Amino acid sequence: MRNLLLIITFFGVFGAASAQNKTSFGLRGGVNISDLSNANLEPKAGVYIGAFLHFRFSELYALQPEVGYSNQGGNNKFSNGDDVEIHYVSVTATNKFFVRNTGLHLIIAPSLDFDFDDTPVSLVNREEGNDITFVDLSFAAGLGYEFKNGIAIEARYKHGTLDVFSGDFHDFSTQSIYEEKNQFNRVFQIGLSYRFNF
Repeated sequence: MRNLLLIITFFGVFGAASAQNKTSFGLRGGVNISDLSNANLEPKAGVYIGAFLHFRFSELYALQPEVGYSNQGGNNKFSNGDDVEIHYVSVTATNKFFVRNTGLHLIIAPSLDFDFDDTPVSLVNREEGNDITFVDLSFAAGLGYEFKNGIAIEARYKHGTLDVFSGDFHDFSTQSIYEEKNQFNRVFQIGLSYRFNF
């Protein structure tokens, strides 16, 4: 994980030094449809918002470091259970691969997601936290189209790689599957972004 952070930092510094004449700032936001694997949960709707720097290295490639908020989790299928509500701060290294002479691009985006409810500060939910693993390492892939005026529409699928629950899955079902299998974040995102050109 430390190596991943170093790689992200390296690309950010390298991008700032090498692409200063093609650097821009932007905002992004949209809708999350999220759930957890191996869980009796229905998809829940949430939101994501964030800001980014855009380093355009060539006609075909851009690096876009992002910082944002993402509301994830899932809705319980049973009336006697609780929904899963997770609030992440995400740090993402988005790689965009453009089709020549168009705004169409492929997205590859690894990220570190920090659950800021399960911290000593406990900013969002219950004071005792939510038993969610503090950090998730996730990877996203998607497609987007950027128009000449700086507006872009994007769709991404994001999948976590770390077990969401640091303890037992508890409250959702009596089945032992939650103790035998891991639960991973799964998120479909669709939204808009706007890039300011300075």
